[in-house]
Amino acid sequence: MKKLILLSIIFVNLAFGYNYNDLLLKAQASIFPKIMLLDKNIKNKLINGKIIYTIVYEQTDYDVALKIMHLINTKYNGHINKYEIKINLVPFSELSKNIDTTAIYVLNTDISIQKVIHIASIKNIITFSYDINNLKKGLLFSLVIEKSTVLYLNKENLYTRKIDFPDSLLQMVHFVDTHTVEGESSLNFDDTSLVQMYTQYFTTKEIY
Repeated sequence: MKKLILLSIIFVNLAFGYNYNDLLLKAQASIFPKIMLLDKNIKNKLINGKIIYTIVYEQTDYDVALKIMHLINTKYNGHINKYEIKINLVPFSELSKNIDTTAIYVLNTDISIQKVIHIASIKNIITFSYDINNLKKGLLFSLVIEKSTVLYLNKENLYTRKIDFPDSLLQMVHFVDTHTVEGESSLNFDDTSLVQMYTQYFTTKEIY
């Protein structure tokens, strides 16, 4: 009987996808696009002068990908700083190394994300993950909301790509490697105020 219940849960998850936190999706949709601008080499990663932000997803998460696209378009109205921003939705099954993109945001997946990591390493682009656990697999940034809101960065991959962030950003993040998450946050704000703080930071700092 227990096996039947477990199998039922697995089939439900496969059929309907993961459960996503709306507050976390909104925070990531607000902050991640601005992180791209802090890469001092952003001009080399534009596609025909535009920022292309690609969301990759399983077919069961298509509605979630659409929601994120709507959140970003509502927030930025097609432009971030001086650049036009376009959102592309690409299922994992159609993702290839020929994709033209400035950055990739990864929703949850049961399949290997090594294809994303390989593409990012070839193109020297930033990757973002809904799930912090994917940072240990090789993705670069994630954002977590628990008692506070914390931005995490995979420090091992940061120095293997042509990505260059200002020290002021690196002082704000928590570092992850393939084994550990370093330390506790020195920031202790409630969820809303910390999201506002990050957003204000990315709004007021000089963009290279």
